[in-house]
Amino acid sequence: MNSFSALSETLVNADGAILFDMDGTLIDSEPLWLKAEIEIMAEVGCNWDQQDQINCLGGPAERTELYMQERSKNIKPSGYFIERLFQVMKEKITNELELIPNALDLLKECKDLGIKTALVTASRGDLMRIVLKRFPPNTFDTAISRDDVAKTKPDPAPYLLAAKQLSVDISNCIVFEDSLTGIESGLRAGAKVIGIPHLVQMPDHSDLRVISSLSEINISKVLNWYPFLTSRAESK
Repeated sequence: MNSFSALSETLVNADGAILFDMDGTLIDSEPLWLKAEIEIMAEVGCNWDQQDQINCLGGPAERTELYMQERSKNIKPSGYFIERLFQVMKEKITNELELIPNALDLLKECKDLGIKTALVTASRGDLMRIVLKRFPPNTFDTAISRDDVAKTKPDPAPYLLAAKQLSVDISNCIVFEDSLTGIESGLRAGAKVIGIPHLVQMPDHSDLRVISSLSEINISKVLNWYPFLTSRAESK
C-alpha cells in the first residue's frame, strides 16, 4: 500500500483547508508578467529588467503602477500602466500560460481526500477567471481576487475572506505562497504558510516552512507536517 492509498483511512478535518496563491505558485505566469512589463515599458521608451520585476513581485497593482510611473518619469496619466498591463496579460494568459509542475496532481489529491481548497490571488477577477478555465471544473471550493476585498495582499483580508467562505478557522489553514507580499498576507491572517521562493529570499518565521518547488510536495507530506488537517477514524 502506498502512502496515498493509506490516507483512505484518514478523515478530513472539516475545520481545515489549503489556500493557494495563483501567480508563480500554481501557474507559471511570472515569465509572462516580465515579458508584458518589458513590452509595455518599451512602448514608452524605457528599459525594464528582472530587478524591476523583483521590485514589483507579488503586487499589489497600485505599487506596480507607481513604480512604472516613476521609471517612465510620469509620461502617462495615472492608471495607464496597470490597465495596459492587464490588457497584455489577458492575451498572454489565454494563449501562453503553463501550469506549475505538480499543481494539478496536488489539487487532485486534495479533492480526492475532501480537503477544502481556495484560490487566493492579488490579480483582478477577470484574469483569475481566465486562469480558472485551465483547471478542471470545481477544482477549488472558492476563489478570491483583488476585486473581492477592500485591501489586497499584503493585507490579511484575502486569506481571511477565503477562510470565512470555506467556513473554517484561519488558524487551521495552510497557505501556499511564492512572494514576500503573499507570505506576509498569510502570516498576518494567522495561517500556517508554505513558501516557495521565486527570485526572493524567504524570512524566518515559526509559522513559515520553505520548500524549493511545488514538485517536491504531495498531500501525504503536507498532512504529516500539519496533522490538524485530518483526524483518524475511531477504532471499532
